[in-house]
Amino acid sequence: MNQLIWRLHYRQVYWALGALVVLAVLLVVTGINMANDYHLFEATCAATQSCGDASSFLFRGDGFVIDVVNSTLVISALFGMFWGAPLVAKEYEDGTQNLVWTQGVTRRKWFSVNLAWVFTAAVVWAGVLTILVSWWRSPENAIDGRFDAFDIQGIVPIAYAIFAVSLGIAAGTVLRRVLPAIATTIGGFLAVRFPIDVWARPHFMPAVTKLYPLGSQANGPKGAWILSEKLIGPNGTSLSYTVKSFALQLCGSKPTSLRCTAAHGYHQSLTYQPAGRFWAFQGIEAAIFVALAALLLAVAYRFVLKRDA
Repeated sequence: MNQLIWRLHYRQVYWALGALVVLAVLLVVTGINMANDYHLFEATCAATQSCGDASSFLFRGDGFVIDVVNSTLVISALFGMFWGAPLVAKEYEDGTQNLVWTQGVTRRKWFSVNLAWVFTAAVVWAGVLTILVSWWRSPENAIDGRFDAFDIQGIVPIAYAIFAVSLGIAAGTVLRRVLPAIATTIGGFLAVRFPIDVWARPHFMPAVTKLYPLGSQANGPKGAWILSEKLIGPNGTSLSYTVKSFALQLCGSKPTSLRCTAAHGYHQSLTYQPAGRFWAFQGIEAAIFVALAALLLAVAYRFVLKRDA
């Protein structure tokens, strides 16, 4: 059984391995340069007591590499589309399941062995990639915090891969056609990822809200995930104006306009998730996607084992 799976999929394995090697070389070479730049920046900053903008110092000329790193966000979906969706759908589409399941290999064994191989490949690929990306981003993490690139670091990329592959397998098992299964996989992946990213994640844990004097550097603690910034009036109500525009309206364009606005009882309000919650958020989101993957696999198992070939 294992030899048969290897003969059927060894080209995919070689392509995936080659792509991972190329990406690893790119990240290692540029990551070493960026780490050296970061250490130089720290030394210069300590010597001159003038730190400036660390991001512009570190990432000048690396726009292409940054785009490549950010694009790794879609790799999990590709696993589901091209590894998960065809796994069962192609067998049904070609009619080869009738031969496989009558040659002494039960449906349960065939399905289980295929699952073991495809999930091993997806988890290993995603795991190696997230280690590389997390290491590559370590200087930027030190500046902006890990929440700034939550989706491509830690353990959630592995959970995304597990979910995407499970979604592809379930779609292929139910639809029995490769192209509809691929389309369903990408649509379903986005339909789940987007709401969790935009609406659910900020509320995994209660956010922290603090008031700051006007004109202060209300950036929150280092590495925090800033959810919202508001202008708070003397009676505690939040205003839709930006601090700068409101200061100009209230006190005019004089240098002391911010102090003038503060004297009228206005403050800045900052709502954020502390940097220390990064791994807690990673665990919560990973658990959600793994649980959804388990449900999808249960559906796929039911269709493979109970449905007529």
